[in-house]
Amino acid sequence: MRRPLASAKHALAVLLTCTAVMLPAVSHAAKPTIEQFLKIRTPGAPVILPDGSLLYRDWPDGVFQLYRAVPKNAANPSYARDQVTVTKLTDFPDGLSAFSLSPDGKRVVLMHARGGNENTQLTLMDPLVAPGAPTTPILANPKVQASVNLWVADGSALVYSANDESPEDFYLYRWDFATNKATKLLGEKGSWAAGDVTRDGKRMLVGHYLSASATEVFELDLATGKRTDLTLRPKDGTASCQPVGYLPGERAVMILSDWKDGRSRLYQRDLKSGAVREALPALSAWELDGANIDDDRQYLIAAANENGYSTAYLYSLPDLKPLPAPTAEKGVLGGSSFRNNTLIWTLSNARRPGTAFATTLSKTAKRPEDYTTRQLTWTDDQGIDFTSFSLPELVTYKAFDGRDISAFVFLPPGYQKGTPIPFVVLYHGGPESQHRPGFSATDQYLLTRGFGILKPNVRGSTGYGREFQMLDDYKKRWDSVRDGVDAAEWLVKNGYSQPGRIATFGGSYGGFMSVACIVEDQERVDRGERKERLFGASVDIVGIVNLRTFLERTSGYRRALREVEYGPLTDKDFLESVSSLNRVEKIQVPMFIAHGFNDPRVPVEEAMQIATALKQRGRNPRVFIAPDEGHGFAKLDNRIYFNERAAAFLEETIGKVAPQASAER
Repeated sequence: MRRPLASAKHALAVLLTCTAVMLPAVSHAAKPTIEQFLKIRTPGAPVILPDGSLLYRDWPDGVFQLYRAVPKNAANPSYARDQVTVTKLTDFPDGLSAFSLSPDGKRVVLMHARGGNENTQLTLMDPLVAPGAPTTPILANPKVQASVNLWVADGSALVYSANDESPEDFYLYRWDFATNKATKLLGEKGSWAAGDVTRDGKRMLVGHYLSASATEVFELDLATGKRTDLTLRPKDGTASCQPVGYLPGERAVMILSDWKDGRSRLYQRDLKSGAVREALPALSAWELDGANIDDDRQYLIAAANENGYSTAYLYSLPDLKPLPAPTAEKGVLGGSSFRNNTLIWTLSNARRPGTAFATTLSKTAKRPEDYTTRQLTWTDDQGIDFTSFSLPELVTYKAFDGRDISAFVFLPPGYQKGTPIPFVVLYHGGPESQHRPGFSATDQYLLTRGFGILKPNVRGSTGYGREFQMLDDYKKRWDSVRDGVDAAEWLVKNGYSQPGRIATFGGSYGGFMSVACIVEDQERVDRGERKERLFGASVDIVGIVNLRTFLERTSGYRRALREVEYGPLTDKDFLESVSSLNRVEKIQVPMFIAHGFNDPRVPVEEAMQIATALKQRGRNPRVFIAPDEGHGFAKLDNRIYFNERAAAFLEETIGKVAPQASAER
């Protein structure tokens, strides 16, 4: 049955009533608090300026801003906290979303939005001037979202995408600093992004995003506007492609594509003949997370996704000769700069919150030790011993159709195998995403409180090939929900937990999963497949509860992309059929609902609808609506407020529930 949206007045009254009953945080005086855990931080996205100083994002005041660190000893520079003088360069009320530094290091473009609305503005500044110096707006329209794509080689111009002319479409523009004016480069329907540009600035690689499974690559002639299709796709089919960059000489390009067998691989395409060959066949056993060519077109680095872990592979260009990659612990890799023979890369794992390093490369290196590698960032650990943090175990369980579903299991310190404990099943967003074994302060806090955490990569996740990623599309939506409940079945079957002591937890699409899995769990009991529910609580963060109303209200530029995944708005009956709101009577466990009021992706009405429906049925969900947030909680005070209450909610429900009481909830 289709349910109308609750009126704003009535919904807000319900939310205020629900909020009033939220629990206080539970005290654990002998252990670090959730606030300490959430204040763990490492500076992010560092780049080195020409004078040797470091530019990076950090949030000591609770939201991200831009900082510059100048080493105290210029002759032997170190970026350790006690060896630098730090200056805060920006003070945006809602923080700095991102920044982009020009190739010569003389200009930086700031990307910033208000209140979580994601309408990112572009502002130019000199990274070496004193704070408070004048800045130049490149795009200043609070109703428009913009993003820097790339810089031309000499730093005299940049290319950005923006939806200023059509809210549903992102066109490409060139901003020239000599004139401080924008020129439209590509203005056709769709979501466009630039990937690389030739040295003379006459040709550009661009990507056209249609969906996670259909992305095209073109070469754009900037003088004539002519586009040459470079997309690698099967005959009469689609593929997910991504431009990597021009090779030396700019007569061939590198493209990532899953066209051949559903795995994302790297291909070299000749621009004149069109000839295509697989560039790195030795890596074909795994999906590639990505690949990058340095600004001087001397090196290529690729990252293989090996069951969620990243492995880096380095090559010289143009011969693709293998070189030793920088040595790293097992974890998840990232990068922020690849220029001047220097790769700036980051490593994150359950015991390391995204530390950054700079490695100076050499084509004569025989071992990683032949490179010079410096640590660029250090973590504020809040006095917490990271060596005690739990590392995950990679496991698999069987889905209803016999497929293997991968998952990461985190167990609390001192866990005795075979002992049932309260467990959180955490679903990722996306759904085109993947749980990776990176760092999470919230996870580690819950582990110290005796909770286990299971992170399943249900069907629809990335990292396992094109077929697996598309197994949840449109009419197959509920199959991923079945995978999500099967995760709890596996926990109970293997003695990790008990019925009623497991909670669903997720944000965005993970929020959809968190609620839908509660519904499916109850329906299995109703169908006689099981005597009792497995889940005893649910935490839904910025989640979807009605796919129809979500698609009607999400930002225009997202709607077409999401319809490919979830189904078209013309098929409203199907969208309603897989919407948890229409099965609200199946939700018979405590719920905690959290949302940002300004969310442009999943509008706050989704939270209002489920809270109102539960309240009308006599249930009393806990609710937190942050008035100054969007799709998640960016501000430290909001993160602390939410996580304190979420942890208390889990303690009150699955943390203390007696197993025999689970069927009575």
